[in-house]
Amino acid sequence: MTRILRRLAASCLAAAAVVTTAHAQNYPTQPVRLVVPFGAGGVTDITARVFAEGLSRELGQPVVVENRAGAGGGIAAGVVAKSRPDGHTLLVITNGMFAVNPLIYPSLAYDPRKDFTYVGMLANTPTILAVHPNSPYASLPELMKAAAAEKDRLSFSTAGEGSDNYQVLQLLQQATGTQLLPVPYKSGSESLTAVITRTVDVTAISAVTAVSFVESKQIRPFAVTSSRRLAHLPDIPTVKEALGKSVEGGSLSGVAAPAGTPAEVVKRLNAAIAKVAASPLVQEKIYSKGSEAVDPTQAAFEKRVRDEQAKWAALLKPAAR
Repeated sequence: MTRILRRLAASCLAAAAVVTTAHAQNYPTQPVRLVVPFGAGGVTDITARVFAEGLSRELGQPVVVENRAGAGGGIAAGVVAKSRPDGHTLLVITNGMFAVNPLIYPSLAYDPRKDFTYVGMLANTPTILAVHPNSPYASLPELMKAAAAEKDRLSFSTAGEGSDNYQVLQLLQQATGTQLLPVPYKSGSESLTAVITRTVDVTAISAVTAVSFVESKQIRPFAVTSSRRLAHLPDIPTVKEALGKSVEGGSLSGVAAPAGTPAEVVKRLNAAIAKVAASPLVQEKIYSKGSEAVDPTQAAFEKRVRDEQAKWAALLKPAAR
């Protein structure tokens, strides 16, 4: 009897493997939903929409972007974590969501270590520290001198806890020993508007979205949060050049699928992401605008996730709840 049961179990497993392989070969069989954790207009949304356009062609099915803002990406992540793991619901996930949120929120609707399969990275985008053109501060050193004079004297807009400009704020405060007043908004575009309308003193703006605002003089850039100057905005110094202190941060984005997604589906998705990343579409609309190309392999993404988690655990350990 035991031998019969073992054979039956083996037959069931073999049949399941055949079904899974067949499903992966036919994937996708319907439109793919790409959930973006922030509002429209920010760098994560822009990156997602450009990649969605390319992935629609590569996968042969529409890839539809759905914005689900809130809780620093937690709402979107919670939705995708509970979705069927068949590759038809995906998440654009950022370093804040898998490395920062677990340290600053007392509870999350998802577990970044257990609930996702990390498929591939899309882009890494530094930010530009900027103020209103009529700001009384003429440079980043002047701004930080004022911030050092009084705690919470200067306000800094973010797209919420865990967002790219929230991370830059944390890095800047740590590097300078200052404390600015964070003012959260739902998206990077709202955070930028707060500076343009002089609602806040300063913000960190994605290098991709900042270009037109810099050129139209709606904002005054102080420094870029990267290790080198941007090719398309070469007159903006790095934070290290401006302050003598290194502040490198921004938005690292990638695609994640619910845990349990078949390996063949993940492999198909990863290959499609790599092909789109190398296309003229992404080169022109993303990488030439200030985002940096990244290694699209799944192994590279998984390693980056571990590295970011270790980095932010050390940085935010005193604030961890």
